Amino acid sequence: MKILNILMRLVMLMFWGGILYALVGPELEEVGSLPLMLGAVVLVMHLLQMLMLKQATNVLNPTIKDYLAVLVFGSFAMHHHRARLKQLMAQKH
Repeated sequence: MKILNILMRLVMLMFWGGILYALVGPELEEVGSLPLMLGAVVLVMHLLQMLMLKQATNVLNPTIKDYLAVLVFGSFAMHHHRARLKQLMAQKH
Protein backbone atom coordinates (compact mmCIF):
# COMPACT_ATOMS: atom_id res chain seq x y z
CA MET A 1 0.00 0.00 0.00
CA LYS A 2 2.87 2.37 0.78
CA ILE A 3 4.39 1.82 -2.68
CA LEU A 4 1.05 2.63 -4.30
CA ASN A 5 0.83 5.84 -2.28
CA ILE A 6 4.34 6.85 -3.39
CA LEU A 7 3.49 6.09 -7.03
CA MET A 8 0.32 8.17 -6.82
CA ARG A 9 2.27 11.04 -5.30
CA LEU A 10 4.60 10.88 -8.30
CA VAL A 11 1.55 11.00 -10.58
CA MET A 12 0.33 14.10 -8.71
CA LEU A 13 3.74 15.74 -9.13
CA MET A 14 3.61 15.04 -12.87
CA PHE A 15 0.07 16.46 -12.96
CA TRP A 16 1.13 19.70 -11.25
CA GLY A 17 4.16 19.86 -13.52
CA GLY A 18 1.84 19.66 -16.52
CA ILE A 19 -0.35 22.41 -15.07
CA LEU A 20 2.69 24.64 -14.53
CA TYR A 21 3.84 23.93 -18.07
CA ALA A 22 0.40 24.92 -19.35
CA LEU A 23 0.62 28.17 -17.39
CA VAL A 24 4.14 29.27 -18.32
CA GLY A 25 4.96 27.16 -21.36
CA PRO A 26 3.51 27.53 -24.83
CA GLU A 27 0.73 29.80 -25.97
CA LEU A 28 -2.71 29.06 -24.51
CA GLU A 29 -4.00 28.24 -28.00
CA GLU A 30 -1.52 25.35 -28.25
CA VAL A 31 -2.40 23.81 -24.91
CA GLY A 32 -6.04 24.77 -24.61
CA SER A 33 -7.91 25.62 -21.46
CA LEU A 34 -8.69 22.06 -20.33
CA PRO A 35 -5.49 21.58 -18.28
CA LEU A 36 -6.12 24.85 -16.47
CA MET A 37 -9.72 23.91 -15.72
CA LEU A 38 -8.63 20.49 -14.43
CA GLY A 39 -5.95 22.14 -12.32
CA ALA A 40 -8.51 24.51 -10.83
CA VAL A 41 -10.86 21.63 -9.95
CA VAL A 42 -8.05 19.63 -8.30
CA LEU A 43 -6.84 22.72 -6.45
CA VAL A 44 -10.33 23.35 -5.03
CA MET A 45 -10.58 19.71 -3.94
CA HIS A 46 -7.19 19.89 -2.22
CA LEU A 47 -8.15 23.16 -0.51
CA LEU A 48 -11.28 21.45 0.83
CA GLN A 49 -9.12 18.63 2.15
CA MET A 50 -6.92 21.21 3.86
CA LEU A 51 -10.05 22.60 5.53
CA MET A 52 -10.94 19.09 6.73
CA LEU A 53 -7.46 18.76 8.22
CA LYS A 54 -7.86 22.18 9.85
CA GLN A 55 -11.04 20.98 11.57
CA ALA A 56 -9.04 18.21 13.27
CA THR A 57 -6.28 20.59 14.37
CA ASN A 58 -6.96 20.19 18.08
CA VAL A 59 -6.61 16.39 17.78
CA LEU A 60 -3.92 15.90 15.11
CA ASN A 61 -1.79 19.06 15.51
CA PRO A 62 -0.79 19.28 11.82
CA THR A 63 2.24 21.32 10.81
CA ILE A 64 2.66 23.69 7.88
CA LYS A 65 4.44 20.85 6.07
CA ASP A 66 1.31 18.69 6.53
CA TYR A 67 -0.89 21.39 5.02
CA LEU A 68 1.46 21.85 2.06
CA ALA A 69 1.56 18.09 1.47
CA VAL A 70 -2.24 18.00 1.38
CA LEU A 71 -2.29 20.97 -0.98
CA VAL A 72 0.04 19.20 -3.42
CA PHE A 73 -0.87 15.53 -2.98
CA GLY A 74 -4.47 15.70 -1.72
CA SER A 75 -5.90 12.47 -0.37
CA PHE A 76 -2.56 10.70 -0.83
CA ALA A 77 -1.15 12.93 1.94
CA MET A 78 -4.27 12.53 4.08
CA HIS A 79 -3.74 8.77 4.52
CA HIS A 80 -1.40 9.25 7.48
CA HIS A 81 -3.78 11.68 9.18
CA ARG A 82 -6.80 9.43 8.68
CA ALA A 83 -4.89 6.51 10.23
CA ARG A 84 -3.84 8.65 13.22
CA LEU A 85 -7.39 9.91 13.70
CA LYS A 86 -8.76 6.37 13.53
CA GLN A 87 -6.19 5.23 16.11
CA LEU A 88 -7.03 8.11 18.45
CA MET A 89 -10.75 7.41 18.16
CA ALA A 90 -10.18 3.72 18.90
CA GLN A 91 -8.24 4.66 22.05
CA LYS A 92 -11.15 6.77 23.31
CA HIS A 93 -13.54 3.81 23.15
